[in-house]
Amino acid sequence: MDLSFIIALIAVTGLSVVITYFLTNKKANSKLEEYKTIDDAINSASKNKTALESEVKAQEENLETTKKKVLDLESEVKAQEENLETTKKKMLDLENQLQALDNETKELQSLKENSDQISSDLIKNKEDLDNNKIKISEIKKEIKSKNEDLYNILSKIDIYGRIDEFVDNGHYETPQYLFETSERFAEEIKRIREFQKDLIKNKNAITYPETVVVSENKSHNKKILDGQVRLMLNAFNMECDSLIGKVKPSTFSRTLERIEKLANNLEKSAATLRCGFNLEYIKSKYEECKIQYQYTLKKQEEQEEQRLIREQIREEQKAIKEYERAVAKAEKEERMYREMLAKAKEELSKVSDDERIVAEQRIKDLEQQLAEAEVKEERAKSMAEQTRKGHVYVISNIGSFGENVYKIGLTRRLEPMDRVKELGDASVPFSFDVHAMIYVDDAPALESALHREFTKVRVNAVNLRKEFFCTDLQSIKAAVEKISGSEADFKMTAAAEDYYETRRLQSVDIKAA
Repeated sequence: MDLSFIIALIAVTGLSVVITYFLTNKKANSKLEEYKTIDDAINSASKNKTALESEVKAQEENLETTKKKVLDLESEVKAQEENLETTKKKMLDLENQLQALDNETKELQSLKENSDQISSDLIKNKEDLDNNKIKISEIKKEIKSKNEDLYNILSKIDIYGRIDEFVDNGHYETPQYLFETSERFAEEIKRIREFQKDLIKNKNAITYPETVVVSENKSHNKKILDGQVRLMLNAFNMECDSLIGKVKPSTFSRTLERIEKLANNLEKSAATLRCGFNLEYIKSKYEECKIQYQYTLKKQEEQEEQRLIREQIREEQKAIKEYERAVAKAEKEERMYREMLAKAKEELSKVSDDERIVAEQRIKDLEQQLAEAEVKEERAKSMAEQTRKGHVYVISNIGSFGENVYKIGLTRRLEPMDRVKELGDASVPFSFDVHAMIYVDDAPALESALHREFTKVRVNAVNLRKEFFCTDLQSIKAAVEKISGSEADFKMTAAAEDYYETRRLQSVDIKAA
């Protein structure tokens, strides 16, 4: 404090006042220092508070983070628990599968033992089979020799010469029919069906082990298995009926394979239930397919035979009527010439000497005409009595069937061209060209021999009554001369006038367009 100020204060207020002032001021300063110390303490405490608040805030943030981590850990623990439950279930399933595999391994071991036994049996059967093959080969050679003898015999005794019904083994092979008639086949199919129904009725068509368990409830378990059996039988029978109903020569072996594949697929679909077909039931389906296949062929063959018989009867009737008309015509001509000859002889005694020469010449002409009429009558009667005489014809139809396709047939009509005209009716677009018309005493034998000669080049290898062959005309001519032993008159070119004229007109129309 300024000294001049103190002195002035003393002068004005007095000493006591000054002392009082100093004392008061000292206390005030002491308070101020005390207040200052408190203020510093307050400021320090404020700073500490701020630091503590920051620290508390940080601790709270750490606490929130820790809570989140705890929640995440709880979620992870829960997920691990769920995974643990899933793993336990998988382990149970694996244990069940291992048990099932163990059972299957035992079954496979049993099957292996059976397979070893079967293999030894197969080796033994193979030796027997090889011996049987040798025997079969010898039998086939003997059969072939017998067939040749049979062909030679049939060519002599067959009235109509249909030797081509007996084809050579190995090229156009016909089935070895089990029965003679289609009715017998139908009865056999019925018997097989009854056998299949009995297997189904006795629950032997499809079997399953009694140990198979699907449900804990025994009655429910049996219903499920029986339902699976019915489902498999319905699917198998319907598909087999469809396949067997459409079987034909080109699909027979493939149909058997499809039946076997169908049974295998159905068994695989029911593998978990271990349902399987009875081998006897499958074999009966194979047998039914074989019988149905032969039944279809036999039915077609019988129908074709009936058609052929009807055609032969019509042809015979036409030939007979033609012979009867020829005989009647020849008899009429013979009577006419006899009457004219008798009348001319009566008039001969009445004519003058100048007219006698003319009358005698007329009598000679009438006698010659009468002799020709008698020859015609005898020829017609002879052909009517001898049915094997006739014409073997070789014809073609380029416009309808193409080149190098020839029909070899026979006719016993007096006018063989009538038969060729019938073949070229409205059923084909163009008429036939005749390359050869060979008259022989045994027409059926020549026709049959030619059919056998060209059996490997038949156009239709299934229906042997279709007499078309894909070959050249020179080969047919050579075969005819070899078989008949005489030179045949052949027309080596085909006129095909309508066909070529049609092509010419069509080409003109195309150019004009």
